[in-house]
Amino acid sequence: MENNINIKNNRQVLNSDAVLSALETSLAMIEFNLNKEVIWVNDNFANTLGYTVDEMINMSHKQFCTTEFVYSRGYQEFWDSLHKGFKFQEKIQRLGKRGNLLWLEATYIPIFNEEGKVEGVLKMATDITERENRTGDIITKLKEMPEELVELVVTNSIEQIDALQSLKSQTELIREVSKLIRNISAQTNMLAINAAIEAAHAGVHGRGFKVVADEVRKLAGNVSESINQVNNNVDHIIFEVTKVGDITENLQKSVKETKSRFEKTISEFEGVAVN
Repeated sequence: MENNINIKNNRQVLNSDAVLSALETSLAMIEFNLNKEVIWVNDNFANTLGYTVDEMINMSHKQFCTTEFVYSRGYQEFWDSLHKGFKFQEKIQRLGKRGNLLWLEATYIPIFNEEGKVEGVLKMATDITERENRTGDIITKLKEMPEELVELVVTNSIEQIDALQSLKSQTELIREVSKLIRNISAQTNMLAINAAIEAAHAGVHGRGFKVVADEVRKLAGNVSESINQVNNNVDHIIFEVTKVGDITENLQKSVKETKSRFEKTISEFEGVAVN
């Protein structure tokens, strides 16, 4: 048994007046004649720009646009395209009654008469000013972030480098003191050796002096060994200080490169936001 499939022509099911009423309730709508004058506007559009409906009738489209746009080549091209029957849909800037800048997501639709000629232009729009302002605030904060980040890291890095240089200077001072102590220790050791020789020459009478000389020589040896350890530690500290300084400088370079990439990302984000 075959299934009977009824294929009907695609046609609008909803009542046209009901659809238009729904659009007018939800959207800001305005209609211009070919002279760019307002011939009809709904409450939503008038309220968005801060006018009453009566105030907007017969106003020129130019009065809602920025000076830069009105005197640009794009303005006339925009209207020429509408006159030719081409639809326009874009995110646009317009001026409110108080001169305040508004962002609208707008669609301009040419209206054709029975002869197929354009006799007017209907514009439907949604106010996206708040969204665009939030986006602008985000972009501004993002722009400030890399500057603050680099300043913070560089400042901290400079402070670290200064601290490291101070530490390096102190270790150099320790090295000089160690060198002085080493020299004194060497001289003391030589004196102890000479004293031991004199004690040996003195025989029995020099035994007590020999014991003291031996202790002094042993002490000088211990001091020399300790100084060697101090010098080794100082060398290690200087090596680590130099290494940390190199790491800090590389960190500064890396942060600056990251800042450049971050700014590029922000620029691309701005491009997306504008479009």
